[in-house]
Amino acid sequence: MPKCIFCLTTDKNVFNTKEHILPESLGGGDWAILPDGLYCDKCQNIFGSSIEQQALADYPFINLRTLLGIPTKKNKAPWFDYMEGRLHSAGEPGRIIYEPNEYFKKAFVEGRKTLTIIPAMTRKSNMVLRTLLKIGLETIAGDNGENKVFEERFDPARIYALTGQKKYDWPYLLIEHTDKLNLYIKGIAADEEPFFMDIYDYDKEQEYLHLRVLYLDFFVPLIENVVIDPEILIGLPRKTEIIIV
Repeated sequence: MPKCIFCLTTDKNVFNTKEHILPESLGGGDWAILPDGLYCDKCQNIFGSSIEQQALADYPFINLRTLLGIPTKKNKAPWFDYMEGRLHSAGEPGRIIYEPNEYFKKAFVEGRKTLTIIPAMTRKSNMVLRTLLKIGLETIAGDNGENKVFEERFDPARIYALTGQKKYDWPYLLIEHTDKLNLYIKGIAADEEPFFMDIYDYDKEQEYLHLRVLYLDFFVPLIENVVIDPEILIGLPRKTEIIIV
């Protein structure tokens, strides 16, 4: 019997969609499709039209997509607006088009400005985290965990991912490997697998998603009210950011 990971509906008439565990706009292909009967049409519309859309348009995902030229689902070049204007992908890794607004365009013409700084700050960390929790629960289900994903200990994660409601602060780790970014911009493949999703199950109270998207690594607790285990910090680079939502 079908059962939605998020709203828990079992109405067999509302499962008509294919779901990529890793969004297509981040490189998810046929290898990342969730088994049928685990994701209802209503939840697909909620996540797709608002939550994921805002997360993928925010740092660090939009920077990754624009710098590396990963097209949208409609096969369009990614872009994003910021205080100085707009940055477009030029269609290949490492090439972007800077389109300043009228104020900064005038400053460039007059020689008062010669550089622009690409923004590197998450503005909607709650949407990013909700998307990461969604990916985490789908990763469990996609890895022959159709029964495990419905355990009560994951209820806070599914509720927060879908509705935005939570009782406690929820931390996650973001690690940016700039050395790998430089390789990808040059068209050189890194030694490690570029796309990676796995679940680290330390015990019933410490369970994490490890998501890798090219030069980005995320560690996300899938249980609420968790103090991140210091063990997972061992060996991580210094440029590790703990984000608390």
